[in-house]
Amino acid sequence: MRILISEEALQTGKGHWPSYIGCIADGLRAAGDKVEVLVHQLAPEKLLNRIGGVPWFSRNCWLDPRSQGGIGGLRHNFRFLRELKSWLAKEDRYDWVCALTMRLQHLLAFALISRDRSIPAETRFLLLFVQGFGRYTGPASPTVFPLNASTTLARFSFWLMRGAVRSGRVILAAETQGMQEELQRFCGLPVSLFPHPVPAPPETDGADRGSASVLTITCPGFARHEKGNDLLQDAIAAMIEEPGSERMKFVMQWPEPFALPDGRLLSVDARLAEDPRVRLVNESLGGDAYEALLRESDFVILPYRRNSYHHRVSRVAIEAASRGIPMIYTLGTWTAEIAELAGCGVCIDEETAEAVIKAIREAASQAEKLRNLAIAGAEEVSRFHSVATLRKNLLREQTSALT
Repeated sequence: MRILISEEALQTGKGHWPSYIGCIADGLRAAGDKVEVLVHQLAPEKLLNRIGGVPWFSRNCWLDPRSQGGIGGLRHNFRFLRELKSWLAKEDRYDWVCALTMRLQHLLAFALISRDRSIPAETRFLLLFVQGFGRYTGPASPTVFPLNASTTLARFSFWLMRGAVRSGRVILAAETQGMQEELQRFCGLPVSLFPHPVPAPPETDGADRGSASVLTITCPGFARHEKGNDLLQDAIAAMIEEPGSERMKFVMQWPEPFALPDGRLLSVDARLAEDPRVRLVNESLGGDAYEALLRESDFVILPYRRNSYHHRVSRVAIEAASRGIPMIYTLGTWTAEIAELAGCGVCIDEETAEAVIKAIREAASQAEKLRNLAIAGAEEVSRFHSVATLRKNLLREQTSALT
């Protein structure tokens, strides 16, 4: 297949985009596909070499304030449309044009381009949504769709592309079952479930894991309020004061203070910073260092807040589960889908430090059982969240559209 990936967010080399898009591009190329990646014009040479990218887009709607708001978002759509069409006009036919982090700033552009007869009929578009249009209303409650300019533009865009979706020219996709259901309710069109590919885990015998007497509980990823690091910090501070706490070691990535909803900055508690049972990682981890962190982890804890992660993918959760590491996670977040796929996990029932403590204790009490279940389920997680599964889905959609 000849595949084009459009990703203007590949501008600075920071964030998850280089590893995410790079993993997909590498995997497709290894399978024999010809893959081109259009990135931001200012992308550094190192990033271009890593991705195999072509500097093309003039705006990054994730960072550029000119692309925010109603008017800014609408203008960005037309700029994106013009730049993508100018690339397609000078190239041979693609089998797929893939937008793997769809936003409202791209939706009208793709709705119009899907109807453009100058684009070969054999070219199909994969639009993968990582953000929806619903508002979180609480645990076990469906999201609601506010009536505003954004949802009006989105509904209009989906209406424009309804024929292209039903014919198979456009594939709407989501990475979580929750987002899939939300999008289908919102637009009234079929939405496919696609994987979030991560690199295959390296072979390891697990020798770096902690001993049976000391359990290492790790929270990877930079500390943020939406990730519940404040709750975890309070939980750890309470637990290290209790008898028997020497059985546990905690690891957190916390390089700098983060903002709370009231505007205050939260720093690491001095008690944790000085305690030998707590390790604070202050830097961004490269591939080898990150793998080493996971290898030493008996549990990965993800106390994410539901209003941010109810339908949002956690790459860390996939990486942990694919390596046979059991997870401790917030009930009602997307991580529950990964826990179900892996066949194990321990829920944090409420967004409180007390609930985090309860879940950690439960996990510790059945550590060996959970580890065996996680190891048994790791292959299924790796199989689904892979480039091979994404490619299989593309081939299936391509074949389905031809019949």
